[in-house]
Amino acid sequence: MKKIWYFVKLGITRITPSGLVSKVRNCVSMMTANPAFAAPNPLPDPTLAEVTAAIDKLDTAEQAYAFNRGKLEKDARDLAFQEAKEIFHLLGGYVQLASGGDKEIILSAGLDVERNPTAAGVPPAPGDVRAEATKVFGQIIVRWSASKGRRVYKVYQTEGDPSLETGWELIAQTGKVRLVVDGLDRFKTYGFRVVAEGVAGLSIPSDAATATAA
Repeated sequence: MKKIWYFVKLGITRITPSGLVSKVRNCVSMMTANPAFAAPNPLPDPTLAEVTAAIDKLDTAEQAYAFNRGKLEKDARDLAFQEAKEIFHLLGGYVQLASGGDKEIILSAGLDVERNPTAAGVPPAPGDVRAEATKVFGQIIVRWSASKGRRVYKVYQTEGDPSLETGWELIAQTGKVRLVVDGLDRFKTYGFRVVAEGVAGLSIPSDAATATAA
């Protein structure tokens, strides 16, 4: 009998800044000292301290905007709101990975689950893979869309022709949907692709994305 796999539902599509503050603070509270998110299990990534710092920043910015509804305050609040949503997405990815699709563990983090669970199987290949050089010398950031049913993503890199099956090297395994790659040669072009691993095996590789390090 196949395991039933549950997926994290963040529920922040129409959330307000103050609503996000309350929601994330509750998650941090429920995850603190929760054995599902403590050693020897994988520790929270991002850390709960990092999540709390982002939410504190949003809370402060929201209060400043409520007191003085100026453009500068609104811009600061909107930026903090976006940053908080991004780190909450990362926390949701961690919980999905750490839970192994277990409904009770997801709920114990203060998160909801999607309405329709699925039988765990081979996940689809990650989509929308993008690679982009940053302003940091020798650094490229790789992003991709989530694959349902994955436990972890395997990121591969090549310095050769990305259309070939040879030359690919595994450089990281992560539960996130992005990876910052450092220490690359400047002005050199690299190819990246991502494979999703589920309980029943590996997806086919994603389409490749390339970028030239600054």
